Amino acid sequence: MSRPRVALLEAFGPEMQQTVERLTGGVLDIRYPASNDEADRAAILHDVDYAVVRAVKMPPVLLDAAPNLKLLHQWGTGTDGLPVAEALARGITVARSPGRNAPSLADHTLGLMIAVLKRLCVGDARVRAGEWLEPGIYDKGRDLTGARVGLVGYGAIAKEVAKRLAGFSCEVTYTRASGPIEGVPGFLSLDDLISGADVVSLHLPLTPETRHLMNAQTFARMRPGAVLINTARGGLVDQEALLAALESGQIGGAGLDVFDPEPLPAEHPLRRAPNTVLTPHMGGGTRDNLARIVGHWSGNVTAHAAGRELDPRDLVTG
Repeated sequence: MSRPRVALLEAFGPEMQQTVERLTGGVLDIRYPASNDEADRAAILHDVDYAVVRAVKMPPVLLDAAPNLKLLHQWGTGTDGLPVAEALARGITVARSPGRNAPSLADHTLGLMIAVLKRLCVGDARVRAGEWLEPGIYDKGRDLTGARVGLVGYGAIAKEVAKRLAGFSCEVTYTRASGPIEGVPGFLSLDDLISGADVVSLHLPLTPETRHLMNAQTFARMRPGAVLINTARGGLVDQEALLAALESGQIGGAGLDVFDPEPLPAEHPLRRAPNTVLTPHMGGGTRDNLARIVGHWSGNVTAHAAGRELDPRDLVTG
């Protein structure tokens, strides 16, 4: 029996390709584009039955290059980079890997919280420059312990974040569009959460309704000196409004793992913004998480090829 043919629509180097091959056990015939240019990605789609999309978005036009495509799979959770509606209209199954990266993203989220509140990068830069304590550090530095943390969205990642915050004796509040969860205290409206939190952490998908959820108006409602953490999607934040809030001192700092656009342009003013910790969309970038994610999507591909039904929780239906 021939191996299922899979297009992994991102240009990976030889080392990463070898790692993916090892994690999939060699049971898949995986093709990689020569580059992330649209033409190179289209070139590997013509005879595959399966395609996997990671960080580089797939425009709908690429579906025209894949006449045999049966399953389109997101590498992780967020599907804003997939042509979901167009794929479903062609009868292509669309799936994702919900929750598999939650432990890694939760760890990264807490790391950003601590780094921003404790001004770790500011201190690191001063030591490297031959300086020492930042003037006014005892007024500027904050503890995560005992802080009030507001989670905007309460999916798998936010739940893992909440577990970790319990160890810091934080008061955790949350909001979500579908309302409170039975047995989970701390639900607030978005306005009440934003105005009362020391840390606002974003855990939402990017949709037309959530784009620029954090804007000039919402930043103005944040508690003076509070910080923003975003490990979800860059488009949730109006970056110009964030810059203005940071520069005016309305908010005390920001920890960002995601941006709009990505990569963040070399001369983007966010790179020079005060008290920011910026990481290159690496929240899921651990070998532990890689094994979880690759194991999940490759398992779904082999299951589909064998005629087995996928877990309904993995399916994207609209």
